[in-house]
Amino acid sequence: MPVVMRLDHIAIAAENTAVMVEFYKKALGLAILLESPPRPSGQKAYFLGLPHAAGEGLSKGMMLEVYPKADFPRHARKSGEPGFDHIAFSAPDFDAAVAHIKANGIAILSIAEAFGGGRLVSVLDPEGNVLQIVERQ
Repeated sequence: MPVVMRLDHIAIAAENTAVMVEFYKKALGLAILLESPPRPSGQKAYFLGLPHAAGEGLSKGMMLEVYPKADFPRHARKSGEPGFDHIAFSAPDFDAAVAHIKANGIAILSIAEAFGGGRLVSVLDPEGNVLQIVERQ
């Protein structure tokens, strides 16, 4: 029997949490599920999730946490560098997801065949993290 049942959330330590939250709301249609009071830096931390999960509590569905980064510089990451590499979300309609990304002025890095079948589109968020939307076949 597995010890866990699903991925709860992925966290991004961000230079500017408000900018990142707006990007993920626009790019993926996520909603703010929980917002912290301002931290000493003036920035807030957020849990984002699917709009239909709002009001159901934080134990329902996958989430993205965006919180203020620590006060030290980030080095430029390259794909394949050790550690987490990208965030990938599945889409019920891949072509509609790509159209949504284009309509919102988000630059596409690539559209490629997904490992295991299907397609994926890759974009960068405002702080250079790779975001993918995947169609599985």
